[in-house]
Amino acid sequence: MKKIILLAAVFLFGVSWIPVFAMSSTNYKISADSINSGGSLGSSANYKSLDSIGEGFTGSGASANFKTNLGFEPMLQQNSSSTSLTFSLDSSTKNIGSITTGTPINSTTTASVTTDAVGGYDLYVAENNDLKHTDGATTIAPYSCTIAAPCAWSGTGFGFSLNSGTSIESKWGTNPNNNYAAFPTTSTLIHTKAGFASGVDTTVIGYKLDVPLSQKSGNYTNILTYTVITKL
Repeated sequence: MKKIILLAAVFLFGVSWIPVFAMSSTNYKISADSINSGGSLGSSANYKSLDSIGEGFTGSGASANFKTNLGFEPMLQQNSSSTSLTFSLDSSTKNIGSITTGTPINSTTTASVTTDAVGGYDLYVAENNDLKHTDGATTIAPYSCTIAAPCAWSGTGFGFSLNSGTSIESKWGTNPNNNYAAFPTTSTLIHTKAGFASGVDTTVIGYKLDVPLSQKSGNYTNILTYTVITKL
């Protein structure tokens, strides 16, 4: 039995603002509204346009004592800067224990996001280096497949998948037939949650590890960094 210990220290990045004048329920969110003669979002293969028709007063105004934004577009811009975000993981470290060659071991991290961003959010991940032995030189090879094209587990290495969450991309497969990828060394998008959610949205990231008979026994560690970016 080879003892392989993964300690994944996770840095959390989050920014929080107080939302203003936003109306919402479990099924919708209106950041700003304007009742006029017309206007809507229009697009084609070559353009995208947001317009509002019939507003008597629009634009921004300011003096030494006041500042005001009038009209739909200024209201939307004001509310876009008031998006709130909280982000947490179920643990800042993971110890996935000892491994016997040929019998993969598994662990998970649950990422929890709360945001009133109308466009949802993107979840990214990166590692500082491959799992490294305390000797400072020996490493465990990453899994053979990439985030762009995850594949079913076969052979050895250290990889991850998305076990569950909101609208998980089909490329990750479904439990128990997940597809796996190696962790990238630069921050890379692994999941997009589109649209507004009124409460906490969770994504379960699953780790998988197996090593060849030739792998040196001992403790191996690396650092995984998860990042969330909201979308307007």
